[in-house]
Amino acid sequence: MMTIVSEQGMNVEALQTKYLIIDCEIYTEGTRKYWKIMRVGNHIEVHHFFDDMLKAFDMDDLVMLWSLVKDKFNSTEPTDDKEREIWVELKRLFEPDTNDELWKLQKKIHDLTWKLYDSCGVHHVSTEKGIDIYMLVEKEYPLSRETLTLMLVAKLLVDQDNEMSIELLRKIFM
Repeated sequence: MMTIVSEQGMNVEALQTKYLIIDCEIYTEGTRKYWKIMRVGNHIEVHHFFDDMLKAFDMDDLVMLWSLVKDKFNSTEPTDDKEREIWVELKRLFEPDTNDELWKLQKKIHDLTWKLYDSCGVHHVSTEKGIDIYMLVEKEYPLSRETLTLMLVAKLLVDQDNEMSIELLRKIFM
């Protein structure tokens, strides 16, 4: 037997479709430059800031973008500022290097804000002096004890009992 249910009692949500990233290029509009992310099915996204891209991406998107950028710039050098920026930020995320200038700047970090992009699993540490550090949650980075402590303090101010703060504590004491 079938029961007829009125539409008003139904809670129907559309299925969310995820389209894979197939290409990335620099898009210029006037004097501003953007990253133009092309997905399967001719879906296009435009991002001006790396933060905005992280808000819209998940881990699969980041891995796919890194793969595309790595393939493109392993054979050639980035020529544009936007190309260089995405190359450097993704390389720091996926292949941290202790000789990188960013990690040496940690000694000058005294004040910071800390964010976590849950969708893609990225820590973002920024300072008032304009230093931005992006780190994948599951990777180990050459962070100084002082930077880890500042991250922990910033996190504890927001949420006192959290798995992320416990993870940061473990890293500090290791």
